[in-house]
Amino acid sequence: MSAGAEQSGPGWYNAMTAAPHASINTKCVTGKCPRERPAGDRDRPVKIYLLSLDKRRSFFYADESEPPDDSPDGDIPRGEESGWRGQIREHREQLRSFWEQSDTRLVRWSRHAWEWMHSWAHPDETMLRRLRSASRIELHHPAARDPEEVRGLWSRYLSQRWWRHLLWLSVNVIVAPPAVMTLWVLPGPNVIGYWFAYRAIHHALIVRGIRRARWGGLPLEFRASPALDFPIERDGEGRAAHPAIDGPALLLNEHVARTEAETAAIQPHSDEPEKPLKP
Repeated sequence: MSAGAEQSGPGWYNAMTAAPHASINTKCVTGKCPRERPAGDRDRPVKIYLLSLDKRRSFFYADESEPPDDSPDGDIPRGEESGWRGQIREHREQLRSFWEQSDTRLVRWSRHAWEWMHSWAHPDETMLRRLRSASRIELHHPAARDPEEVRGLWSRYLSQRWWRHLLWLSVNVIVAPPAVMTLWVLPGPNVIGYWFAYRAIHHALIVRGIRRARWGGLPLEFRASPALDFPIERDGEGRAAHPAIDGPALLLNEHVARTEAETAAIQPHSDEPEKPLKP
């Protein structure tokens, strides 16, 4: 590990140190050996950045262009799938293709309604959901901030998100069954009922990820970066960007807009001059 990284949490158990003949996999005897996840996939971290809008406003961000790691079949090539897993993926891809490409009025309306409801979701939800299957967290933070200060910010952030998603999980679990049962009589896809069911599952995955990050011993590494001492900038087209992020920074504009809206609601605009920050 580099000198600029700090790690917390228990060490990993190296399965390679176990005796190679300690046990026999009975599934392999019958010719049905389970696929092993590649070593690189088992050691896939979630990279999270502490980005700043200015000296007072900051937020945690993960580049969603990184490969998803919360799918149990994400590392299996399509041509190697067989049995019920392959059938499920095939049907899912067919349904997705029909959903995205169909131009019928009913499907087009349902697609617009689904996308509109999805626009209300917070952009950090994908990052939180990914915590449930991550091997570790790499928390990149400004070099000017002490790791213990960053740890406190991260802990408070997880605590706030925990209670928020636990509340909405309870609401969706209560609303989903009657919504699905009462709205199925309407013509076309029951978008509203499916939405509540989908959000219940989604919030459950997020709560599971947060619980693992807070109490499940998920290793946390702090990586100081001088580039993160500078705030987010706008490119020539007005899109948010930061040189510390390697990928295309998907959803960064949404994070910035949501953070600005939340801080504006907490601190409404005032004509009075800002007071200087205490040292």
